[in-house]
Amino acid sequence: MKQSPDKLSILYSTPAYKPAYEYGGPIAVVESIATRLVARGHRVAVYTTDFGLQEHPEIPRNAPQLVDGVEVRYFERKNIMQGLFRRMSYFSKSMGYFFAPRLGNVVRHTIGDFDVVHTHMPYVYPTHAVARMGLKAQRPLFYHQHGVFDPARLRFRNLKKKLSINLFDRRIMRQAAMLFALTEAERRSYRSLGVEAPCRVIPNGIDTDVYLQHPNTGCEPLSGIPSDHIVILYLSRLHPIKGADILFESFLRIARQFRRATLVIAGPDEWGLESTFRQRVAATGLNGQVKFAGLVTGRQKLELLARADLFCLPSLAEGFSVAVLEALASATPVMITPGCNFPEVELHGAGWVVERDAEKWATALAEVIADPESLAVAGHAGLQLVRRNYTWDRIVDQIESTYIEVLDRRKRLAHT
Repeated sequence: MKQSPDKLSILYSTPAYKPAYEYGGPIAVVESIATRLVARGHRVAVYTTDFGLQEHPEIPRNAPQLVDGVEVRYFERKNIMQGLFRRMSYFSKSMGYFFAPRLGNVVRHTIGDFDVVHTHMPYVYPTHAVARMGLKAQRPLFYHQHGVFDPARLRFRNLKKKLSINLFDRRIMRQAAMLFALTEAERRSYRSLGVEAPCRVIPNGIDTDVYLQHPNTGCEPLSGIPSDHIVILYLSRLHPIKGADILFESFLRIARQFRRATLVIAGPDEWGLESTFRQRVAATGLNGQVKFAGLVTGRQKLELLARADLFCLPSLAEGFSVAVLEALASATPVMITPGCNFPEVELHGAGWVVERDAEKWATALAEVIADPESLAVAGHAGLQLVRRNYTWDRIVDQIESTYIEVLDRRKRLAHT
């Protein structure tokens, strides 16, 4: 049943949802927005897939359930592409199309219950099915790309992306009531695809109260690291786009110069990079200065972010990195690339923006490690930056008002 006019009934589609955080930052973003809208009295439903639920058999598939007040349906996937092309290296590392046939059937029968349809991430069946049904039912469509149309990312393994954009996504975006962009660069990426639908720039947010500034150094990822060591942290998917290899190479070049520096590499190993890294560490005799933490979540993640002296993300392209916001909220300064699209970091003295080159990163790392006081000053500046500009309440205010603005405009047009 639809809500009263002052409260909205909102449908979100996303390829994965809590607790499948290994999919990346968009999952935490969708969860944060959805739960806050529910707290404001809106009804929010999330139609997603069972990606990442292999270790959670207790979570029902296909049936609706409440997750922190959000109505979630985890639909079973059918991995068509992996099944057909499992021996082809191009597709073997693709997350796939997230085809979930029951999702389409449920959307068809429930779309009329919603005032707003909001899709997250291109290239996937949940977005295509929900957007198509929403437009057919004349519901306003809001479209979030989460940075994946950045030209640099479009060049990476681009066959699937080109097919999806040409067959589905461009047509959907052109009919959207509102496109959401995380940065001005993301707005430009829509236009470069020939999409001229209305667009609003609203960045990601962070719940600053959740994060720690003083860690318990006894937590597992930090065990064995001396308290006087400078900890350099990589906390993201181990993926060529994210730049773990750039950071690793740059650290190896300076590690012998700074014996009291430790590199911690944390995150799901999507591309099998960790075994290569371990071999290189063993060959160079730097085992004591590089730690591999794997996927880190919950309290351990908070402790690790707080203990780090510098967070590094040499990414080729980002929408608006949640991981960078998390580091800043932990009073940990950041070193990023121009592709992270976050120049405010340097403008506000919260970190450093360095070209994506191992030699340049090695030079920059050496300079900041040699000046620990600069790290402390930048960490404090970063905490103030996120508290001032990037709280979730501030971000959700903007999203909520955009929904209402679009709905009000459609009502006025309907009465003219």
